[in-house]
Amino acid sequence: MKKTWSPLIAAILSAALIVITSGCVGPVKNERELKSATENMQVIIQSKMANLNNAVSEAAKKIAKSGLQGEETRVILSGLCKKYPYLVDCSTANPQGKMITVAPEEYRHYEGTETATTEASKKFFAGFSENKKPMLSSVFRAVEGIDVVVLVWPVVTEKGELLGSVSALFKPEGLLGGTIAPAAEVRAIKVNVAQTDGLTIYCSNGKETGKNLLTDPRYKDYPELVAMGEKMVAQKTGLADYTFIDDTTGNPIKKTAFWTTVGLHSTEWRLVSIAELGE
Repeated sequence: MKKTWSPLIAAILSAALIVITSGCVGPVKNERELKSATENMQVIIQSKMANLNNAVSEAAKKIAKSGLQGEETRVILSGLCKKYPYLVDCSTANPQGKMITVAPEEYRHYEGTETATTEASKKFFAGFSENKKPMLSSVFRAVEGIDVVVLVWPVVTEKGELLGSVSALFKPEGLLGGTIAPAAEVRAIKVNVAQTDGLTIYCSNGKETGKNLLTDPRYKDYPELVAMGEKMVAQKTGLADYTFIDDTTGNPIKKTAFWTTVGLHSTEWRLVSIAELGE
């Protein structure tokens, strides 16, 4: 029998092969190695995102036949959540954002909950209903009481009627941490993932998660860093030097950052690797 490899496994093996054959193990020593380490992570993370996207898409196709509620739909949603353990919950909703079926069982009590309760969420669902296209949200406070991201796929009948949506809810660190944390440790770098509004949604050492590079007061005395942030949100990839406080000593130190981009459905995240390369 001919063996086939999933895109995620192939990406992981490819990235590992790049590291091994290039001799890039241990702490990064220069800009070239910093760039290589970041791009290796990019390949794996993008594959993870694509893999989840395909799974939610397939669930939406099945639910277009089974309907937004019922035992068959619950089984589909439960299977999706079990396949990706970092998912908080999986659900169907009507076009206005009312949750219809929710899995796993411990989140079932959210069925019937209205999620379009803010202007941002109402705008999100209005755009979704009009375009009938999948969407990846920015980080927001969900009705479950946690800060999350949601990947939403439309549930559309064969006649083109929008029944509602399928959503996969997750914390960014759930998707990102398994790839970034070990790479950051081995390469002796700090890795941040930021939205294009400057908000850091994941930091490998946890110290900057939830802080906005463009607006947080802790950055205002470091104009090089803020300038890099402005450049970063505007450009998909880049390299910059800046001065900022050392995480261990608290003293200002020169740092080098390389960033690239991962994302889905026009939503982009900047993947930023930071190292102290010296002079």
